[in-house]
Amino acid sequence: FTFLAAGETTPPLIAYPYKRLPFEISSSVPKGWGIALSENGWMKSHIFYEYIGNIFYKYLKQNNIAFPVILFVDGHTTHLTLQVSELCKKLNIILVALYPNATRILQPVDVSAFKPLKTLWKKGVNSEYLEKTTSHRIIIQRKIGTDSGQRFTKTKI
Repeated sequence: FTFLAAGETTPPLIAYPYKRLPFEISSSVPKGWGIALSENGWMKSHIFYEYIGNIFYKYLKQNNIAFPVILFVDGHTTHLTLQVSELCKKLNIILVALYPNATRILQPVDVSAFKPLKTLWKKGVNSEYLEKTTSHRIIIQRKIGTDSGQRFTKTKI
C-alpha cells in the first residue's frame, strides 16, 4: 500500500502466483487497483515499474496532486532499479529508499496503518475460515456410558 501525507491511500497492486489469472479474481479486484502475475506472487522490479507508471502516477494525476512528490520505499531491490529511477525522474517523483528491512522500525505507516490493517485482515481470514468450517463441520457420534445404559451424543468439531 502507498499512503499520501494527507492520509489517503493510493490504489495498491496485488501480485498473484499464477501464469493466467482466474476470472473470479480479476473480476473481484476493485477498479483502479493493479493486478500482476509472478511465479511466486512476490513483487518483481518490472511489476514495481508498471505500478509506478500505470497506477501510482495515474492516481496522482487524476487527483491533481502537486508535483514533485516524494515516494519513500523500503530498500528492497525491486524498488531500486535504474529503470524505476529513470521513470520516477521523468514523472517528477523523488524516490527515497529507506534502510533495507527496517521499515517496520523507521516507517510510521507500519504503526498507524499496517497494524490495524493486519488486525482486520486476521479477523477477516479467521471469520472466513470459521464460516467455511462451520458449514462443513464434522459430526462425530461417541458412545457415553451412563447408569441407565449407554447412549450416543453428537460432538461438534
